[in-house]
Amino acid sequence: MSLFLRSGQHWERRSPIRAVLSLVCLLILLSMMITACSDDTTTKNSNSATPTPAPVALTQLAWCDKPHQVFRDEASSHEQAANGQTTGLGPADGKVKTIADWKTMKANLGFSLYLPKSLPAGSCLLNVSGSLRDPIFGSNFTITYVLPSQDAISFSQAPVRIKNINFQCTVSQDTRSTAKTNSTPTPSAAKDPVQLCNGIHDKTNIVFSARGTTTYLQQFFQNLQPTMDWMPAR
Repeated sequence: MSLFLRSGQHWERRSPIRAVLSLVCLLILLSMMITACSDDTTTKNSNSATPTPAPVALTQLAWCDKPHQVFRDEASSHEQAANGQTTGLGPADGKVKTIADWKTMKANLGFSLYLPKSLPAGSCLLNVSGSLRDPIFGSNFTITYVLPSQDAISFSQAPVRIKNINFQCTVSQDTRSTAKTNSTPTPSAAKDPVQLCNGIHDKTNIVFSARGTTTYLQQFFQNLQPTMDWMPAR
Protein backbone atom coordinates (compact mmCIF):
# COMPACT_ATOMS: atom_id res chain seq x y z
CA MET A 1 0.00 0.00 0.00
CA SER A 2 2.80 2.41 0.91
CA LEU A 3 4.54 1.57 -2.37
CA PHE A 4 1.38 2.49 -4.27
CA LEU A 5 1.14 5.81 -2.44
CA ARG A 6 4.77 6.62 -3.16
CA SER A 7 4.23 5.82 -6.84
CA GLY A 8 1.18 8.06 -6.93
CA GLN A 9 3.14 10.89 -5.31
CA HIS A 10 5.91 10.40 -7.84
CA TRP A 11 3.37 10.70 -10.69
CA GLU A 12 1.96 13.92 -9.20
CA ARG A 13 5.44 15.44 -9.14
CA ARG A 14 6.22 14.41 -12.70
CA SER A 15 2.89 15.18 -14.35
CA PRO A 16 3.53 18.96 -14.73
CA ILE A 17 6.87 18.23 -16.41
CA ARG A 18 5.21 15.70 -18.68
CA ALA A 19 2.57 18.25 -19.62
CA VAL A 20 5.19 20.87 -20.55
CA LEU A 21 7.26 18.37 -22.54
CA SER A 22 4.15 17.15 -24.36
CA LEU A 23 3.25 20.75 -25.22
CA VAL A 24 6.73 21.40 -26.60
CA CYS A 25 6.78 18.14 -28.61
CA LEU A 26 3.37 18.94 -30.10
CA LEU A 27 4.56 22.31 -31.35
CA ILE A 28 7.87 20.91 -32.64
CA LEU A 29 6.02 18.40 -34.83
CA LEU A 30 3.63 21.08 -36.07
CA SER A 31 6.50 23.45 -36.83
CA MET A 32 8.46 20.82 -38.76
CA MET A 33 5.47 19.91 -40.93
CA ILE A 34 4.71 23.53 -41.77
CA THR A 35 8.37 24.33 -42.49
CA ALA A 36 8.64 21.37 -44.85
CA CYS A 37 5.55 22.50 -46.75
CA SER A 38 6.77 26.08 -47.13
CA ASP A 39 10.41 25.39 -48.10
CA ASP A 40 9.69 25.12 -51.85
CA THR A 41 7.74 28.37 -51.95
CA THR A 42 10.41 30.20 -49.97
CA THR A 43 13.17 28.99 -52.33
CA LYS A 44 11.26 30.10 -55.43
CA ASN A 45 10.69 33.59 -54.04
CA SER A 46 14.10 34.05 -52.39
CA ASN A 47 15.47 36.29 -55.14
CA SER A 48 12.64 38.83 -55.04
CA ALA A 49 12.74 41.19 -52.07
CA THR A 50 9.38 42.55 -50.96
CA PRO A 51 8.63 45.37 -48.52
CA THR A 52 7.22 44.46 -45.12
CA PRO A 53 3.41 44.88 -45.20
CA ALA A 54 1.67 47.03 -42.61
CA PRO A 55 0.29 45.14 -39.58
CA VAL A 56 -3.35 44.04 -39.48
CA ALA A 57 -5.49 43.04 -36.49
CA LEU A 58 -6.01 39.28 -36.13
CA THR A 59 -9.76 39.60 -36.62
CA GLN A 60 -9.13 41.17 -40.04
CA LEU A 61 -7.16 38.18 -41.32
CA ALA A 62 -8.75 35.43 -43.38
CA TRP A 63 -8.34 31.67 -43.27
CA CYS A 64 -5.53 30.42 -45.53
CA ASP A 65 -7.96 27.93 -47.06
CA LYS A 66 -11.24 26.65 -45.71
CA PRO A 67 -11.68 27.01 -41.92
CA HIS A 68 -9.86 24.34 -39.94
CA GLN A 69 -11.05 24.49 -36.34
CA VAL A 70 -11.14 21.49 -33.99
CA PHE A 71 -12.11 21.73 -30.30
CA ARG A 72 -12.55 18.64 -28.15
CA ASP A 73 -13.65 17.77 -24.64
CA GLU A 74 -11.59 14.82 -23.44
CA ALA A 75 -14.00 14.54 -20.49
CA SER A 76 -11.36 13.06 -18.19
CA SER A 77 -12.53 12.66 -14.61
CA HIS A 78 -8.95 13.34 -13.50
CA GLU A 79 -8.94 16.90 -14.81
CA GLN A 80 -11.74 19.39 -14.27
CA ALA A 81 -12.03 23.01 -15.31
CA ALA A 82 -9.57 25.31 -13.53
CA ASN A 83 -12.29 26.98 -11.46
CA GLY A 84 -13.87 23.65 -10.49
CA GLN A 85 -16.92 24.31 -12.64
CA THR A 86 -17.79 23.73 -16.26
CA THR A 87 -20.00 25.68 -18.64
CA GLY A 88 -21.89 23.84 -21.35
CA LEU A 89 -19.95 20.59 -20.97
CA GLY A 90 -21.29 17.12 -20.34
CA PRO A 91 -20.26 14.69 -17.58
CA ALA A 92 -16.60 13.74 -17.11
CA ASP A 93 -17.20 10.19 -18.32
CA GLY A 94 -14.04 9.75 -20.40
CA LYS A 95 -15.97 9.89 -23.68
CA VAL A 96 -14.36 12.37 -26.08
CA LYS A 97 -16.80 14.90 -27.50
CA THR A 98 -16.49 17.63 -30.11
CA ILE A 99 -17.02 21.19 -28.92
CA ALA A 100 -18.93 22.99 -31.63
CA ASP A 101 -18.18 26.62 -30.80
CA TRP A 102 -15.37 28.82 -29.53
CA LYS A 103 -17.60 30.44 -26.89
CA THR A 104 -17.92 27.17 -24.95
CA MET A 105 -14.23 26.42 -25.41
CA LYS A 106 -13.17 29.84 -24.17
CA ALA A 107 -15.46 29.71 -21.11
CA ASN A 108 -13.77 26.53 -19.88
CA LEU A 109 -10.11 27.12 -20.78
CA GLY A 110 -9.13 28.30 -17.31
CA PHE A 111 -6.37 30.60 -18.58
CA SER A 112 -6.02 33.73 -20.71
CA LEU A 113 -4.78 33.51 -24.28
CA TYR A 114 -1.78 35.66 -25.19
CA LEU A 115 -1.53 36.57 -28.86
CA PRO A 116 0.05 39.35 -30.92
CA LYS A 117 -2.04 42.47 -31.37
CA SER A 118 -1.51 42.27 -35.13
CA LEU A 119 0.37 40.46 -37.90
CA PRO A 120 1.63 41.69 -41.30
CA ALA A 121 -1.02 42.23 -43.96
CA GLY A 122 -1.23 39.15 -46.16
CA SER A 123 -0.94 36.76 -43.22
CA CYS A 124 -3.62 34.11 -42.88
CA LEU A 125 -4.93 31.71 -40.26
CA LEU A 126 -3.97 28.12 -41.06
CA ASN A 127 -5.60 26.18 -38.23
CA VAL A 128 -6.75 26.33 -34.63
CA SER A 129 -7.40 23.56 -32.14
CA GLY A 130 -7.78 22.92 -28.45
CA SER A 131 -8.96 20.50 -25.83
CA LEU A 132 -10.59 20.61 -22.40
CA ARG A 133 -10.37 18.23 -19.43
CA ASP A 134 -7.35 16.51 -20.92
CA PRO A 135 -5.65 14.12 -18.45
CA ILE A 136 -2.21 15.61 -19.22
CA PHE A 137 -2.71 19.26 -20.19
CA GLY A 138 -5.94 19.98 -18.38
CA SER A 139 -6.77 22.37 -21.20
CA ASN A 140 -4.76 23.68 -24.14
CA PHE A 141 -5.05 25.88 -27.19
CA THR A 142 -3.00 25.85 -30.41
CA ILE A 143 -3.13 28.31 -33.31
CA THR A 144 -0.98 28.69 -36.44
CA TYR A 145 -0.64 31.59 -38.88
CA VAL A 146 1.21 31.75 -42.19
CA LEU A 147 3.00 35.05 -42.84
CA PRO A 148 3.47 36.72 -46.26
CA SER A 149 7.05 35.40 -46.25
CA GLN A 150 5.56 31.87 -46.13
CA ASP A 151 7.02 31.41 -42.66
CA ALA A 152 4.63 30.01 -40.09
CA ILE A 153 4.16 31.24 -36.54
CA SER A 154 2.51 28.84 -34.11
CA PHE A 155 1.35 29.18 -30.52
CA SER A 156 0.52 26.40 -28.08
CA GLN A 157 -0.78 27.51 -24.69
CA ALA A 158 -1.86 25.77 -21.49
CA PRO A 159 -2.22 26.53 -17.78
CA VAL A 160 1.02 26.99 -15.85
CA ARG A 161 2.10 23.77 -14.13
CA ILE A 162 5.73 24.70 -13.41
CA LYS A 163 6.14 28.30 -12.24
CA ASN A 164 9.92 28.73 -12.38
CA ILE A 165 10.28 28.74 -16.17
CA ASN A 166 12.48 31.48 -17.59
CA PHE A 167 12.02 32.59 -21.18
CA GLN A 168 14.21 30.53 -23.48
CA CYS A 169 14.50 29.68 -27.17
CA THR A 170 16.00 26.73 -29.00
CA VAL A 171 16.79 26.60 -32.71
CA SER A 172 14.41 24.21 -34.44
CA GLN A 173 15.95 20.85 -35.29
CA ASP A 174 14.62 21.19 -38.84
CA THR A 175 16.50 24.50 -39.23
CA ARG A 176 19.75 22.91 -38.01
CA SER A 177 19.41 20.10 -40.55
CA THR A 178 18.82 22.54 -43.41
CA ALA A 179 21.84 24.63 -42.45
CA LYS A 180 24.13 21.58 -42.45
CA THR A 181 23.02 20.29 -45.84
CA ASN A 182 22.87 23.65 -47.62
CA SER A 183 26.51 24.25 -48.62
CA THR A 184 25.74 26.89 -51.27
CA PRO A 185 25.04 30.36 -49.81
CA THR A 186 21.56 31.58 -50.76
CA PRO A 187 19.32 34.42 -49.56
CA SER A 188 17.12 31.92 -47.70
CA ALA A 189 20.15 30.44 -45.92
CA ALA A 190 21.00 33.89 -44.55
CA LYS A 191 17.65 34.19 -42.76
CA ASP A 192 17.38 34.08 -39.01
CA PRO A 193 16.65 30.58 -37.73
CA VAL A 194 13.25 29.20 -36.80
CA GLN A 195 13.22 28.88 -33.02
CA LEU A 196 11.00 27.18 -30.48
CA CYS A 197 10.48 29.45 -27.47
CA ASN A 198 8.86 28.94 -24.09
CA GLY A 199 7.81 31.43 -21.44
CA ILE A 200 5.11 32.35 -18.94
CA HIS A 201 2.64 35.22 -18.90
CA ASP A 202 0.69 35.34 -15.63
CA LYS A 203 -0.99 31.90 -15.40
CA THR A 204 -0.40 30.89 -19.01
CA ASN A 205 2.44 28.69 -20.25
CA ILE A 206 3.24 29.74 -23.83
CA VAL A 207 5.24 27.75 -26.36
CA PHE A 208 5.64 29.30 -29.79
CA SER A 209 7.57 28.66 -32.97
CA ALA A 210 8.74 31.57 -35.12
CA ARG A 211 11.67 32.83 -37.16
CA GLY A 212 13.99 35.37 -35.55
CA THR A 213 16.85 36.02 -33.19
CA THR A 214 16.39 35.25 -29.50
CA THR A 215 16.43 38.97 -28.66
CA TYR A 216 13.73 39.72 -31.23
CA LEU A 217 11.57 36.78 -30.16
CA GLN A 218 11.85 37.71 -26.49
CA GLN A 219 10.58 41.20 -27.27
CA PHE A 220 7.83 39.68 -29.41
CA PHE A 221 6.88 37.48 -26.44
CA GLN A 222 6.78 40.45 -24.08
CA ASN A 223 4.43 42.28 -26.45
CA LEU A 224 1.83 39.50 -26.55
CA GLN A 225 -1.55 40.71 -25.35
CA PRO A 226 -3.96 38.82 -23.05
CA THR A 227 -7.30 37.52 -24.31
CA MET A 228 -6.87 38.80 -27.85
CA ASP A 229 -9.72 37.91 -30.22
CA TRP A 230 -8.42 35.65 -32.99
CA MET A 231 -11.67 34.77 -34.78
CA PRO A 232 -11.40 35.83 -38.46
CA ALA A 233 -13.98 38.27 -39.74
CA ARG A 234 -14.34 36.20 -42.91
